[in-house]
Amino acid sequence: MTEQVDHQALEGPDGVVTAEALAEANRDHGYSKDYWDIVFEQLGRRKLFKVGLGILALLYTIAVFAPLIANDRPYRLEASDYKGYSAALRRPRLAARSVGEQVQKLSGELNSEERESVLAAIEAESLGLKQSLGVLLESLPSSAHGPFLEFETKFDAALVAAQAGDPAAAELASEAQDLGTALRKEQKARPADAEEGADGLVLQPKVRYPLFESMPPRQVFLMILTVLLVTWPIWNRVLNAVILSRNRGRIRRWRKVKTFGVLGLCFLGAFLWSAFEVGEQSTFEAGPFKRDLTSGDLSPVVAPTFPPLSYGYAEQHPEENFRAPTWTKSSVVDERGVYVNFDTSDEAAARAVPVEVRYSEPEINAWNRHIGGTDESGRDFLVRMIWGARVSLSVGILSALLLTVIGVTVGSLAGYFGGWIDILIMRLIEIIQSIPAFFLIMATLAFLPPDQLDPIFAVVLVIALIRWTGVARLVRGEFLKLRESEFVVAAEALGFSSRRTIFKHVLPNALSPVLVSAAFAVSAGILTESAVSYLGFGIRAPGASWGSLVNESKDPTHWWVQVFPGVLIFITVTCYNLVGDAIRDALDPKMKV
Repeated sequence: MTEQVDHQALEGPDGVVTAEALAEANRDHGYSKDYWDIVFEQLGRRKLFKVGLGILALLYTIAVFAPLIANDRPYRLEASDYKGYSAALRRPRLAARSVGEQVQKLSGELNSEERESVLAAIEAESLGLKQSLGVLLESLPSSAHGPFLEFETKFDAALVAAQAGDPAAAELASEAQDLGTALRKEQKARPADAEEGADGLVLQPKVRYPLFESMPPRQVFLMILTVLLVTWPIWNRVLNAVILSRNRGRIRRWRKVKTFGVLGLCFLGAFLWSAFEVGEQSTFEAGPFKRDLTSGDLSPVVAPTFPPLSYGYAEQHPEENFRAPTWTKSSVVDERGVYVNFDTSDEAAARAVPVEVRYSEPEINAWNRHIGGTDESGRDFLVRMIWGARVSLSVGILSALLLTVIGVTVGSLAGYFGGWIDILIMRLIEIIQSIPAFFLIMATLAFLPPDQLDPIFAVVLVIALIRWTGVARLVRGEFLKLRESEFVVAAEALGFSSRRTIFKHVLPNALSPVLVSAAFAVSAGILTESAVSYLGFGIRAPGASWGSLVNESKDPTHWWVQVFPGVLIFITVTCYNLVGDAIRDALDPKMKV
């Protein structure tokens, strides 16, 4: 496994090959492969492993980048917001009136607590007004800011007087209210579809990036991590060729450097995203942009750029409920623009509503309008499957990670210390394993209130707390085999602590079965979550997972509801099993060739 070195060329004057000369030659010609080098070589020779890993990489990439693939928010929007301007224009008068009412309360007899409450209400009105004035001033050219700045000055004077207890606060608030009424009448915006020369102000467009504004830092972290992992074969090969070509003996050290470098880049990207306050809004909440663009409340200067699938995961089209995939004949909308959903009776046709085509959506009968069909509420099924992958795949990974940590910790304690600790832990494992795992998971989830614990985390915790026993038994068996080894006895003789001996000396030599079990645990977690959600105890609407999507309809005429998520579950579990089999064989010394 080591490149041969010409020993005669290394002999000194006395004919002896020194250790230093041999080490230097090994550094120049190559390095001795360790256990993990051999494992990676074995994995690289297995085609099914590469196929399974490639499909899983594709699925995880789609899941992580789902917000950029399927979303009802545009990437970039340059438009005049007539709806937002009209809503903000009503705010000055209402804020001034509210402050006037609070000032009247201050003139009465109030205790300290009531006075603090009134002042807090005045401060809240002030903050709300500042936001509305910001919208108004951004929507107008600087030449039209005068009336709004005059109102702001009068309102601030009323606010200061109210906080100071000045009797003039009521009069100032009344004057500010009159100015607010005048603003509402005189500063109306001209409708976007109005003819040239019509009354009203012409709003100036504002550039926004709605989709990116809704992305939290953790989403950026996952995106960077996914890109680095998917492109690892490329940049890792280049990095090794450039940096390690002259000294391959450092390659083991560079593994740690690359690992921490990848995590460091991910954390740096998330930190910068948070530092510049890019994603301030709620995570991927339903956006009104498509409806406002359709109705004309938003008047774009240039066509907004939408994702390839411009549907929100919770966006509804009730008039297209249970519409078949639009590349099939059964999904055709009739000449009235109505989809009757398999019921062709006159009564059903009379109740049907014409299909609404919103901004950025394909035409009514376009083959790509709903490639995966729709569900009961007319939500695009392909979009929900893409967003559902985020839940199903993350539940599998997180539950496997958590149960592995629990199993390794408990199994290590039982196998290393033995005695009453081993007896106690094994009896606990036997009790848990005596109860059917799936029944126990369902019973536990049934008593967990979904309003207090997110269903995703509930499923992950329950699966991990029930399925850790298998990993614990594997680790215990490995520790019982290794604890009498010479390197363990030497570590104890040197006075190392039990924690250091367990986790630094014994555990690394017992990881082989743990890695195999973890790979299979991911597929088991996905299957468990799918089954639990199918029975109604897991993810619930408007959230989506592959299991909950299968439960959208049990009618065989809605075949796409059962087929598409079921196929995705089958493919994912099969790929994980292929990866697990390959890892098991690569870690088995008997399988080395």
